Amino acid sequence: MTKILSILILFGNFCVNAQTTEALVSNRQVTKPVTNQTDLPDVRVLPLFGSKKKTDTQIAQDKRFLQQCDQHFPDRTDASKFFSERGWEYVSEGKLDTAIYRFNLSFLLNPQNVDAFWGLGTVSYQQGKFEESSNLLQRGLSLAPENSMLMVDVATVQISCFKEKRNCEDLEGALALLYKSIQVDSLNANAFLKLSIAEYLQEHYDKSWEYMHKCRQLDLAFVDMLFIQDLIAKKPDPQGIFK
Repeated sequence: MTKILSILILFGNFCVNAQTTEALVSNRQVTKPVTNQTDLPDVRVLPLFGSKKKTDTQIAQDKRFLQQCDQHFPDRTDASKFFSERGWEYVSEGKLDTAIYRFNLSFLLNPQNVDAFWGLGTVSYQQGKFEESSNLLQRGLSLAPENSMLMVDVATVQISCFKEKRNCEDLEGALALLYKSIQVDSLNANAFLKLSIAEYLQEHYDKSWEYMHKCRQLDLAFVDMLFIQDLIAKKPDPQGIFK
């Protein structure tokens, strides 16, 4: 761990908090509230370093960082995994800017690391940047097209875009991903919850109840009682379980 700390010090052990009021898109949970907000014009806290051409100084920093990682990890894939795992830890603590930086480092080490895009997309979603989140998650999904959980996350953002009338994929796109998700993993309770919500938004209340009960049967933890109340207001539960 001492060697890893030396790498972070070399490249900048960046650690700050950023404010968020959105729920996580993935199944990971924020365990600590975020109270501080930063608005730093720093490419380190922009997804994929802002996707802009880097300066000579930044390129030199990247080179030194990669050289240090080459010395202390078996390979860059392993190093990338290490930094993406740290990114998720910072997401769980609500330290979103720091999480972005760690996911950026993960991407720098391995541009094919799905978790780098997944993590950055999750942070963007929590920050209310739905279009950016959708784009990042889609890039991750292109690297892991059979990942059922990631499909649900992409669909979740698309549903949020639809509800907020943002410029993202439409509801049909979300439904297509959710149907594919349950084909890949028929036990994905979260997928059935999101299917229920998507059908509700289309005023297909019988279908919505059908998927909600499938979600309930698979995992009660995913049942959203606030949504249940909205659904009951449109149509009573055909099974009479929720009242």
